Amino acid sequence: MDLSNLALSFLAISIASTSVSSSGTGPRTASGQQAPAGAPQRDPAALTLARLSVQALIDNQGLTDATVQGTANYTAGSDQESGVFTLEVKGNQQSKLVLNLSGGTRQEIRQVQAGAWSGPDGQKHPIALHNCWTDASSLLPVFTLQAALTNPQIAALYVGQATVNGVTADHLQLFQVVAGQSQKMTTEIQQLSAMEIYLDALSHLPVAVAFSAHPDDNLRLSFPVEVRFSGYQQLGSIQAPARVQKFLQGSLTLDLSVTNVAVNSGIPNSDFSTQ
Repeated sequence: MDLSNLALSFLAISIASTSVSSSGTGPRTASGQQAPAGAPQRDPAALTLARLSVQALIDNQGLTDATVQGTANYTAGSDQESGVFTLEVKGNQQSKLVLNLSGGTRQEIRQVQAGAWSGPDGQKHPIALHNCWTDASSLLPVFTLQAALTNPQIAALYVGQATVNGVTADHLQLFQVVAGQSQKMTTEIQQLSAMEIYLDALSHLPVAVAFSAHPDDNLRLSFPVEVRFSGYQQLGSIQAPARVQKFLQGSLTLDLSVTNVAVNSGIPNSDFSTQ
């Protein structure tokens, strides 16, 4: 997968962006030590902050799925296109982003640990397994936070405070721990699934999510990805950001303006077929 395809494919792991004042090479504790393999660490401070964020976003209502719509600007190198988008998210493991742009339709689908992307020709291309360990809900992280609260196999660490785009934020790190694996494989899964969540220290609303993307043929090579959220507004029963921006290696690749959010509409699993 070349960099232009990476700009379309919204993939995953740890932060290395200069716009966030903290960085790391893998899952770490609040003291900065490498997180050990084994049972998931469930830091009470991290879980409390995740709970406060979910409350601020959805007032603790039950949320199973969401459909987000609005306008989109897409950039990949010299290619700049505009149009509209529809994002469907069901839990933290299923998502479908469709960009209807001036240059044609582009989409990315994630379904658990499988994924596919397509360009204007409509042909689906598989996303490598190592790019499917992070949550599918990075563009709508309320689902990631809900999963952190309910899934005991997700480790949740409170790293500390950081300045993110001028905002003082609480930094959480989430990653998966899969039972029955060797220590080497456990550590690798932790690294491939790690997501950095930054919550406004006052409102507890997400201000950024950071992770890494990898070429399909090289999981050792990482490209930093950052998603920024701003201008929160009440849309129906949810607090939604008016603007969602995605950066790859510090360059803006996707700029979404949100105009509508529908929740709990019963999106079928078939919407997320990668075939």
